[in-house]
Amino acid sequence: MAVEHDSQAPSRRLLLAVVADDARSDSAESASAALEHLTGAPGPAPQSAQLHEVVRRARRFLGRAVPEAEPALVVADSLDDLAAKLAADPDPRPATLTLLVLDHREFRDSAIAAAARVEERLAKLTAALPERVSFAPSPATVQLHTDPPAQARIGLGRFAPRWPAPARWAAVADLVCSFTDSVQLEQMSRLHIPAPPTTLATAIARFLDERAGTAWGLHCYTGSVVARAIDDLERHASANGNPVLRGPSEHSLACAMHARWQLDGAPGLVVVTSGMIDEFRGTLANLRSSRAKGFILCADSKPGQWYPFQGTITAAEDSREVARARGLQVVHIEHTSRMAEGLAAAFAAYDAGQGPVVLFATKEVLDSAKPVAINRGEPAPARASAVVPGFDELLRLLEGEPVRLLCQPGALRPGAADALRELARRTGLALADSLTQPGVVSRYHGGNHVPEYLGTMSLYGTSPRVHEFLHHDDRPRPADEQALLFLGSRIEEIDTPLSPRNLQRSRIVQVAEDTGDHAPFTDLGLACPAPDLLTALLERVEVDPAVLAARRAAIESTRDSFSDVVGLVPALPMTPNYFFRQLHDVLDELIRERGYRYTGVYDVGRAGLSAVCDLPRTGPGFSGWAGRALMGDALQSVPAIALTRDDNVLAFVGDGAWAMVPDILPTLVQQIAADGRPHRGNLTVFRCVNGGHSIIRTYREAHRPSAVSAQTGVLSFVDEDWTRRVDDVTVRHRRIISAEPGELAALLAEPAAINLCTVQLAHNNEGDGLGLAGLGWQRDVLSERGLAFTASNRRPARPDSPMRTDA
Repeated sequence: MAVEHDSQAPSRRLLLAVVADDARSDSAESASAALEHLTGAPGPAPQSAQLHEVVRRARRFLGRAVPEAEPALVVADSLDDLAAKLAADPDPRPATLTLLVLDHREFRDSAIAAAARVEERLAKLTAALPERVSFAPSPATVQLHTDPPAQARIGLGRFAPRWPAPARWAAVADLVCSFTDSVQLEQMSRLHIPAPPTTLATAIARFLDERAGTAWGLHCYTGSVVARAIDDLERHASANGNPVLRGPSEHSLACAMHARWQLDGAPGLVVVTSGMIDEFRGTLANLRSSRAKGFILCADSKPGQWYPFQGTITAAEDSREVARARGLQVVHIEHTSRMAEGLAAAFAAYDAGQGPVVLFATKEVLDSAKPVAINRGEPAPARASAVVPGFDELLRLLEGEPVRLLCQPGALRPGAADALRELARRTGLALADSLTQPGVVSRYHGGNHVPEYLGTMSLYGTSPRVHEFLHHDDRPRPADEQALLFLGSRIEEIDTPLSPRNLQRSRIVQVAEDTGDHAPFTDLGLACPAPDLLTALLERVEVDPAVLAARRAAIESTRDSFSDVVGLVPALPMTPNYFFRQLHDVLDELIRERGYRYTGVYDVGRAGLSAVCDLPRTGPGFSGWAGRALMGDALQSVPAIALTRDDNVLAFVGDGAWAMVPDILPTLVQQIAADGRPHRGNLTVFRCVNGGHSIIRTYREAHRPSAVSAQTGVLSFVDEDWTRRVDDVTVRHRRIISAEPGELAALLAEPAAINLCTVQLAHNNEGDGLGLAGLGWQRDVLSERGLAFTASNRRPARPDSPMRTDA
């Protein structure tokens, strides 16, 4: 390999190295032929016209661009052997390892997991090379020969994949092209001066560090205009310990930001390229409604351009108004001279806590590294006291009034939820979660049963126990018998099954920090943070023992029941009622016997509704029913949820929502295999398939049983069962036709596993608070109101009637 050095020799060498099992392998022979063509060494002329043209243009470029360089070939039987040969070479001239071809059994595995192993070996090779040999592993400098992949590929390794070429001349031509490409890129890279971190990205990251430490997450989707800012933010987040979370679309980033705020109180920074503000859709409204903290950074074109590509501000439109119409604060920084002013405004809007701040910035601003003095402000001061007007009246209600009390909380952090459970224990306060905030209070906490918890109260999915607690003879109890406490909630329509008329007749207590959120039917409104109020109440409350006993008796008088009988029948295809009853029993045993804990994710549709209504929970979950009830939002949040907690995650989605959004599985696996985010717990996604939009069908069929049409149909293709391994994680798909408790328990309890379960179900209109189900014949107590709707003759049945029953 060595070339005798004299004053006339080229000043440096460009190395083409081949690591192969056999020195006479196809790759080694192709490399030798490529080098002969490039150097003009004696040998057969190219027989292929295509190869001849490739060689002609490559030699034309190399002769002009690097006339002082000499291409040379090195063949080794391992990377260690290559390092040894280069270290032992006596030639003192500097050399560049221009192209490394790996055609070795050690690297022939084409699975995703092989990429990490190759990266590790390339890093070891780079460290072992002598100083005179430069090498920068990249897809331009490394070819990895593998068999065509049977499963998945991901283009993130510092190498370019190669499969067996269809002809010898094609392999030679490919090497000539790749070698010359590498030379050109290496020459061009010498013109680039390493740039310091960008000012805007660094300022936002440091501000979030001050406000949220390691909790805030980076959610980014690539684009040419934002690529440099994303690089800087990823380096900062990784060094600081903040999660970097990806998704299959820009929209999925907003879903993930919403979920992490709801579950963890974690702010987010979303970064997208030009024109992508519209991709967030109604999820922007959900972020505003939940007052999620963070920033949405969108690239923008230079002001004054005539209809710029992917522009958000043109002569015909202004997409900033989309965000403003949803009540979000918008800051537009079009020039570096306004960066300090714009960031100060953005930081102040963040601290105001009215939802994420939308930042539009031009490429000039995004790429600027110019130092700027930035005022990051101070966090808003904490409220001095929760003893606000109405506090004493609420305290009297809790302590002495002989009425039933039911509390439905909004989003609460763990400490506040603990305080609410303690208040319920001491005051006889019944607890109910909601379809939008499932699990904020739950049947189990820390493995222990919570006796005050009755179930879910919502427009859809109200549990039988909650219905029984609130009603007498199918009618809401009057205001002098019970009071409803909504804690940290705006009491949106979806939060209660009560009609506007019944809400006006009820006794409503509402705690909402912003008086603008107090409902018009509220009888007693307190404007303070829910956690502070709970602390103040626990410091003072002393309940009359007789009142406490009566309230506990009221709770105990309700029955814990599914209140349907179709869920007892193992017909095939399974009804949702039967499947979720079986899953309930499996989860209940896992929780009680094995200390199982999980975070639930519930998409919009019958599957998510049934899961909220029927399954025991161990803590807060994330529901797509909040805000706009956007189908698919909860599913899109699953990767971010699963990769930011060590416990288990169960997600429930129907075929309708599944069909509306991109597949999450590739993104999830990419973050595990390529980004190195650990997945230690169990993620199981139940995709419930029955061929239609079930809730809409139920609505239509309640009015007209024959109302079946294509508008509610959903066609789904179901894979056969498969299992794959990614690093230490098992990824599998399973079809579930019948609910076998042992198989379900094994799926849910396996650590470091991702299970996609397609559950094939029948459609029905029964149970889970749907339509007229509360008045149906399957209830624990036959509804007289239901009979009024359905009976053809209201006279009592004859004593000798075959339909007579006293049951």
